[in-house]
Amino acid sequence: MDAKETLVRIVLLALMLYAAACLAASRRELHEALGAEEALRARLQAVEQENLAMSRKLTEGWSAEELEQLARERLGLVLPGDKIFRFPREEPEREN
Repeated sequence: MDAKETLVRIVLLALMLYAAACLAASRRELHEALGAEEALRARLQAVEQENLAMSRKLTEGWSAEELEQLARERLGLVLPGDKIFRFPREEPEREN
């Protein structure tokens, strides 16, 4: 074997190793992309279900119980006869 043939074999081996490394990196990126796609599909399905529920609410309307719950939780409203308890905030003690 002469030097030229040895050099060609070394170059071919280097190219094969480079190609293998590129293939491994591409496979890893593909695996990560498939995982991300699966997560996005799950999120899309959850958002579509939430969208469907909201669409039903728009067409059917809110029940009296749901409206009362929203008024209590978001607006802080109470019904006549409800008892309201207020707790003072604890203030940190000041050093003199």
